[in-house]
Amino acid sequence: MNMADKRVQDQELDALFAAARDDAAQAPSSDLMARVLADAEAMQPKPAAPVVRPQSRGGLVSGILSAIGGWPSLGGLAAATVAGVWIGFSATPTVLPDGLAGLVGETNSDYLAYLDTSYAYLEEDAQ
Repeated sequence: MNMADKRVQDQELDALFAAARDDAAQAPSSDLMARVLADAEAMQPKPAAPVVRPQSRGGLVSGILSAIGGWPSLGGLAAATVAGVWIGFSATPTVLPDGLAGLVGETNSDYLAYLDTSYAYLEEDAQ
């Protein structure tokens, strides 16, 4: 079969399809179409009833957790806390001569003077 034969065959098929489209007797009746559509609608699956679940109220921890942004934010806060504690415990003697105990002990009346010289006037006023 060569290309010329295929063209002739395609033209014959096109003529056949055009004749079938134009033939009104071949069109299905509206009664047949209504029955087919009714059967098709009857075969459609029915949707399942929606399941209503009660809204759960979270506790105190879940409320705080959602307020700060969830678990990723809590991870960042934990890392910052650990870093702050580490920096606090490893403070050099030039910053805090008595270390962390000097800040939380009973004799912490002059701790601001160790951090910055701009607070030195507070120590003089206290005496």
